[in-house]
Amino acid sequence: MGTNLQLRNAVWEFTLDCNLNCLHCGSSAGSSRADELTTAEAEQLCRDLKKTGCFGITLMGGEPLLRKDFWRIASLIRDLGMELTVITNGTVFDQETFSQLRSLTPRAVAVSIDAAQPELHDRIRNREGAFEKSLDFINRALKEKLPVTVITTVHKLNLTELPAIRELLMGRQIAWQIQVAGSEGRRFPRELLLDEEEFYSVGMFIAATRKKYSREQMPVIGAHDLGFNSLLLDNISLAPQWHGCQAGISVLGIQSNGAIKGCLSMDDSTVEGTIRERDIAEVWQSESSFPYSRRFSAAEAGENCASCRHLDSCKGGCNEMSLMKTGLLHNDPYCFHRIEQRLFAKELRNPWQRLLIKVRRKLATLASSEKR
Repeated sequence: MGTNLQLRNAVWEFTLDCNLNCLHCGSSAGSSRADELTTAEAEQLCRDLKKTGCFGITLMGGEPLLRKDFWRIASLIRDLGMELTVITNGTVFDQETFSQLRSLTPRAVAVSIDAAQPELHDRIRNREGAFEKSLDFINRALKEKLPVTVITTVHKLNLTELPAIRELLMGRQIAWQIQVAGSEGRRFPRELLLDEEEFYSVGMFIAATRKKYSREQMPVIGAHDLGFNSLLLDNISLAPQWHGCQAGISVLGIQSNGAIKGCLSMDDSTVEGTIRERDIAEVWQSESSFPYSRRFSAAEAGENCASCRHLDSCKGGCNEMSLMKTGLLHNDPYCFHRIEQRLFAKELRNPWQRLLIKVRRKLATLASSEKR
């Protein structure tokens, strides 16, 4: 008996080939895998994803625009009636790129910007001139009326850059997604990971931005690795409520060699096989696939989450962060609720003090608005 879960988005690492050498790259991209999918295999994968009822495909890398068959595969995705999102570093383009992208009517074209200071962005991307090139890409894409998103990956080097990046994007009809760096890649030093207070401050920044500016002025969201059941901060992600890790529930990831995961950011212990061994529609529809998400049991939660009152709905937070930080699933230490319990334990035990905290937040917001 199969599953009837809706596959909303397949995130496809189209190639590991990349012209940059980014510090925080979870895939340690740079050179293509020797066994990357052929064009024929890529085309068949698109058709098989359509058979699952897949709503949309995200092409990322590496740098997806470096693959010679990018336009052929991107066009096929649209011809099959699926939405297309492209994630690029914004440094690989020519005069035709933007009109070709526009003809595909993508859901989003996402470009990575990690600092408003060109020198810092270039340092993180390990390529001189990367910032100016990416900014040029964004300006040209906007001129072509493409739906542009900027993705910022936050760590200790660029945490304080968030206000300046906001000013760079303000009022330009650019969606902004903020996510947190992990240490899955070989190049990223763990000492640059955000600590819990810094992590929480990212949530505070997003929440404050949403309160201060309208969605038209500055549409900003936190990625799947930010949030979870805060008492003090409004929800900062796209979804109105966190319902647990969506790997294998509404999303899946496909590596450039055809390996299938619930989420590309999770380690290889979660691989469900490859498309060369199994039809991806059969993998998606099989009740035995992605057991950590589909058949979650409270007994599987780690010590960070086992006693939490939100466990049944939250399911232990972001599994990518959980694996990266603790080596376990359903044990995410970077959880707003957990951090608040630690930082404000005494205040949060008393309902009147909880109310006082909310009132103080409201007054602070009003004061900030008046100053502006």
